[in-house]
Amino acid sequence: MHTLTMTLSRLARARALRALALAAACCPSAHAADVLPAHLVGTWGTAPSLYDGTTGQSHLHFQADGFGVAVGSTPPTVRTDGVDDGKPAPRAVIGFGLRVRLDGEVLVAQPFLPGQPAQAMPPPYRCRYDAAGPTLTCSVPTGGQALSLKRYHDTLPDEVATMIEGLRQQARTTTSSGPP
Repeated sequence: MHTLTMTLSRLARARALRALALAAACCPSAHAADVLPAHLVGTWGTAPSLYDGTTGQSHLHFQADGFGVAVGSTPPTVRTDGVDDGKPAPRAVIGFGLRVRLDGEVLVAQPFLPGQPAQAMPPPYRCRYDAAGPTLTCSVPTGGQALSLKRYHDTLPDEVATMIEGLRQQARTTTSSGPP
């Protein structure tokens, strides 16, 4: 009788585990580490490329786990000799890491440099999402004119994803070894 009870108990456990596995497989949920909803993940910009137009451009790139980068370009240079050789004029492009989170309805993008104390970081960008565009309207920490960014991609370019992975690894190293 004892063997029969143990066999029935094992069968019940096996059925419960199968049901749990089936439920997990059929209904995937958001990854526990994701801090941003899917509609905010990806590439946002003032133009499709940092090299478009005659003004400087800005891009914000966000991953679901809250890591991102801000990248900006200067306006194209103007030749002083007046010659137009038909080539695109050079621009300076610079960027920095971000840690991104939601604070209610506001997306907060905090500049992030691994190893630097939080007090040394500039104030964050604060962005409002408009699903109609979709667009983000972001205040500029330096007090400049607000940025209006359109969503261009729901994924990141490979080189941006690689850059963010480097930031993520630096953050882990800095955190595990303590403050510099």
